[in-house]
Amino acid sequence: MAAPDDPPVIRMRGVSRTFPGPPAVTALHPTDLEIARGEYAAVVGPSGSGKSTFLNLLGLLDRPSGGTYELDGIDTGALSEARRTSLRGSRIGFVFQSFHLLPYRTAEENVMLGQVYNRTPRAGRRAAARDVLERVGLGHRIDALPTRMSGGERQRVAIARALVNAPSLLLCDEPTGNLDSVTAVRVMELFEELHAGGLTLLVITHDREVAARARRTVTIRDGRLDGEEVAAR
Repeated sequence: MAAPDDPPVIRMRGVSRTFPGPPAVTALHPTDLEIARGEYAAVVGPSGSGKSTFLNLLGLLDRPSGGTYELDGIDTGALSEARRTSLRGSRIGFVFQSFHLLPYRTAEENVMLGQVYNRTPRAGRRAAARDVLERVGLGHRIDALPTRMSGGERQRVAIARALVNAPSLLLCDEPTGNLDSVTAVRVMELFEELHAGGLTLLVITHDREVAARARRTVTIRDGRLDGEEVAAR
């Protein structure tokens, strides 16, 4: 968990995103948000609420039109694209609704690919991949192809790939969207285990049942963060 003098993993101050027109469209109005190290938070909202824009800004996939965004205390607005790419690869692990696994690569190989752009020495990639696959309960499936896996197993491989670089933040976009209800619960239980181990998680979802698993929930509507709940746990 965070030490008293640790900067938050996420600190947004007046962050906004407007797409030029005509007419110009404001997809995210000026937004303030802090996520402390070790938090498990969710941003929940319906389709069209601004979730995708918010995700792209958080994940350093897009630049804000205004405001400041600090990741681990680093002002991302002052960085070159190359430095932003490096920061994204080393500090953020992404989990998506679609698993984005290569079908003809084994679970181990798919996880190893997550280290290519992080300049991890080749000699250490296999051991690191095996370690995180064990961590997500797939140590017995390291040689399996995604085409021979269940949806839940494929999502666990995707989570292992997101974890392999020991990120500061696990950023999850509709992580249960392609899973049946039983498998979705198991994936959310895995997130709770990872959080209990000290990982910082932010889940972006339309599903209030998924959001309710987090310790803190923020609602997004019409490009505005406008409500917050803290779970009594």
